[in-house]
Amino acid sequence: MRVRTLAGLACCAALTAFSQSPQPLTNTRPVSLAQCIELAVSRNLDVQIEHVAADMACDNLSGAYGVYIPVFSFGASHDYNDIPGNFDPRKFNPYFPTELNTDTLGPSLSGQLPIGLSYGFTSTVFEENARTDFRSDPQDAASFPGGIRQTNNYVADARVTLRQHLLKDFWIDSARATIRIRRKDVSISQQAVRFQVMQTVLAVEVGYYDLIAAREQIRVQEQALALAQQFVTETRRRVEVGDLPPLDSEQAETQLQNTLTALAAARESYSIGQNTLKKLLTDNFREWADVGLQLTDALLAVPIEVNRSASFQDALKHRPDLIEARLAIEQRSVMVKFQQNQLFPSLDLVGRVGGQGVSPDWGTAVNQAFGSSNPDMFYGVVLSFPLSNSAERGNYRASQAARKLAELQLKKAEQEVLVEVANDTSRVESRYSQVGSTHKARIYAEAALAAEQKKLQNGLTTTFVVLQMQQTLTRARMAEALALADYNKARAQLAFAEGSILERHHLSMEAN
Repeated sequence: MRVRTLAGLACCAALTAFSQSPQPLTNTRPVSLAQCIELAVSRNLDVQIEHVAADMACDNLSGAYGVYIPVFSFGASHDYNDIPGNFDPRKFNPYFPTELNTDTLGPSLSGQLPIGLSYGFTSTVFEENARTDFRSDPQDAASFPGGIRQTNNYVADARVTLRQHLLKDFWIDSARATIRIRRKDVSISQQAVRFQVMQTVLAVEVGYYDLIAAREQIRVQEQALALAQQFVTETRRRVEVGDLPPLDSEQAETQLQNTLTALAAARESYSIGQNTLKKLLTDNFREWADVGLQLTDALLAVPIEVNRSASFQDALKHRPDLIEARLAIEQRSVMVKFQQNQLFPSLDLVGRVGGQGVSPDWGTAVNQAFGSSNPDMFYGVVLSFPLSNSAERGNYRASQAARKLAELQLKKAEQEVLVEVANDTSRVESRYSQVGSTHKARIYAEAALAAEQKKLQNGLTTTFVVLQMQQTLTRARMAEALALADYNKARAQLAFAEGSILERHHLSMEAN
């Protein structure tokens, strides 16, 4: 009766465990590692974010060139001024009251060139229409009809103004420094995209192998469950016929319950691993929530030749994060050059050339302004400097310190990468040896369990020993699956450390 009760409890526990396992997903999708990587490269959110950041860097560079785009302006105005009569104590005749209307019209074009030259082209035409009242002086008023003089005149002006820096802001200025820095930003952003793609590919590969390992853990636990159930049935039969004591049946039942617990945990890990991999493959997890990934690649241990020295060279040459660090040093060098230039005094060559025209009609006035009738020229040199350039010297020293800091950060990053490569090369060799040893251990465990089960049938051993053998076989099978997954992950991590993981999967990225 006691045995039947235990058997009923075992069946109930088994049904409960299976009912608590994750519900099967409504859709399944077979995917290989290559397909997962292709999906991740095109739809992973982190990769998309880096692409947007790279586009922003290109836009910022385009915007920096805007400083050299000429600025065109066109102005038109009307001015009315009613001037009352007045007198000058130094003159005999008083000022007569006047109404003055002035209309001004003219374009201008200004800008600067990358050689430190600022330029401006201006042309102005304005009309002066004056109405002067001489009626307060009958003698002067007699010279004009009604004592009012109507005066109309056109004045035209055309000139070119130039200013060329000779020392400060000559070989580099803030605009050119900004452009050079933003060029480096574009290159850095391109390397950042590549590095993010590498990280994503590594995460997908590791997640893929982890999911295969989790699937293998379920298979191992299901095999262990089958062994445990078979052993419980056989033990129960032998207890009923009196070949074994009831305690052996309880030990077998305990082993069954532990196996059910481990199986439920393995299924939970598999479900979490599915979600982890799906997150890497899509930018809309909701669409994939009910999709079950059916992994088509098998866990294989393909040996590779490891050369640490060659891996060192590849990593230092190809790692995008190291290339970014070198570009950061070049950025700091641009600022050093700019701040050094700011130490010089400002020595500018200035000049202006143009002409003026005055005529009762605007056509003649414009012709005079653009001709050589009334030339207007100016040239000279302007020297200016602060009485103390302590601020400039401080900025220059700070820029040098920033470059030194970037150089030290590069050296530190290179050292960390070399350590990473050294660890990964050792890990690949170690994990490959573990694949062989765990495989042999699993074969020995299977043989040992089969032999021990025969001994139990012949009464030469105990149930406890058989249970231990079952546990040993389960651990050996799990260790073999984990060793295969760890070896493949170690290979992926080494390729990432070398900077060759994209080439390993036949992926190429062209810089725009």
